[in-house]
Amino acid sequence: MSNSESDGAVARAKEPRRFFDKQLAGEQPLSFETAGQLFRLGMKLLAVQPWEFLEDQDLILMQDGESGEICYCSTMGALGEVFSLQVYTGAESYRFFRRIAAGKPTSAGDFFSSMRGVSVEFVTAREQTPPDRELLEAFGHLKKRGKRAPIFRALRPGYHPWYVTEGEAKILVYCLQGILAFCRHAAEMGDIDYWEKEDVFPFLVPKAEDKTHEHFEIRLVKAPEPPVAAPRAEELDESLISGILPENLPKRGALEADHFFTGAKIGEQNERKACLRIAMVSDGDSGFAFQPELGKPEDSTGQLLARALLGAMRDGRFVPSEVRVRHKEFKILLSELSERIGFGVRVTKSLPALDHLKDHFLAMVGDPGEISDW
Repeated sequence: MSNSESDGAVARAKEPRRFFDKQLAGEQPLSFETAGQLFRLGMKLLAVQPWEFLEDQDLILMQDGESGEICYCSTMGALGEVFSLQVYTGAESYRFFRRIAAGKPTSAGDFFSSMRGVSVEFVTAREQTPPDRELLEAFGHLKKRGKRAPIFRALRPGYHPWYVTEGEAKILVYCLQGILAFCRHAAEMGDIDYWEKEDVFPFLVPKAEDKTHEHFEIRLVKAPEPPVAAPRAEELDESLISGILPENLPKRGALEADHFFTGAKIGEQNERKACLRIAMVSDGDSGFAFQPELGKPEDSTGQLLARALLGAMRDGRFVPSEVRVRHKEFKILLSELSERIGFGVRVTKSLPALDHLKDHFLAMVGDPGEISDW
């Protein structure tokens, strides 16, 4: 073996075979091969600077070959603050993206509870974590003050952005290949407005004969906002209500109930950070706050609301004549419980007693509450 071959073998032996092992315990970490693809494609996109000619709302659509879901790709950077490619997957993510694009007020908790997808963001060294730097250095990226480099993240409903798994990375590779192909096409064709018609977007379809994954056919497709899936009443957990029914508790007053995510993070150092999720109940007359119910991102919203209400009835020693909620969805989720226990549910725009408690709680955990400018 020659010296050069020996040096190459030593270098390969030192290469990390996988990335984000500690951060993705129990999941498939990012392979060296896929990480290399991400790095090279990310650097190509950074060189192209698509935010110079694409707006945040200029969505480019692709279809994930495995799940069949539509990927909604948004290039951010026109405002000169955040430079990234955000890929939102699924109807719920698209519906929430349109809400943001329309300038409707939202909150950090609403965003993180609704969005699912992957992203590459171009940041300076100050914004890179040690695992990010390990990946960048493995592929020869040289640190330089003020120089941007790609970092790769995944969004899951109820969680803050976290490192990509192998599967999530492959979706991002595919979308990067498509966006780069679109940018080449845009440079060749000149000033073509693919977004002049409402709800119409370019849809990229890979050419069957192309083995390089660099060539796509561009079709225009109509993509209106998808309808909200109809909620269904939750099945009752008998253990939750067994302590209420036999008591013959008096019926009086009203309770206000709500459920929401916050932007506060929960999780250990090398663990995916969940958003703090809470179901809250207050007395509609006195404003008294009952014990809240904390939940995981995967928990059922209806079960969280039911447990919070049943806890309030148990502690308050009464059954409300009425429960007030903010969303029609919550009324449907509570329909079986309300029929079984014997209280009415009313949807109202204002929950004055509970909103006061909610604002105080959000301030306590450092959540900015409702914001309209993303």
